[in-house]
Amino acid sequence: MKLYLIRHGTAEAGAADDMNRNLTARGESQARGAANWLAKNIKGSVSLWVSPYLRTQQTAAPIAKALGIDIVDHQCLQPEMTPQKVVDELCQEQKNIILVTHLPLVGRLASLLTEGAIFDQPWSPAEIWQLEGDVFAAGCLTNTDVWYPVLDEG
Repeated sequence: MKLYLIRHGTAEAGAADDMNRNLTARGESQARGAANWLAKNIKGSVSLWVSPYLRTQQTAAPIAKALGIDIVDHQCLQPEMTPQKVVDELCQEQKNIILVTHLPLVGRLASLLTEGAIFDQPWSPAEIWQLEGDVFAAGCLTNTDVWYPVLDEG
């Protein structure tokens, strides 16, 4: 199974309501780049799990369009959630999944799934890690590919 971990694109700074921060023009471009990369690399069916925050929804919109799939809101992907909560929900799945979430959760989740321990993994806006393994569990996935938006920004 494959898991694609994505941090939302660059968002507005300093908004009074963190849940409703918009992507910047750069963040929108990063989201389109992520969608293009995923459309080229994903073969077969995949689910798109997204945090309910506006910036993650905006990042996921071009991905959903490029892949012809629906966005599924998941409360477990909010920034304050624990990586173990996400893993508990993933363990119930037997399909490829794209997750669009936030720092620090995305980095902590990646470290838990690949290393079996939680630590703060740095993550660029809209960066994608492709993880593969037999089960979605701590220490059971391997990072097999990465996409960095800065490589497409010229």
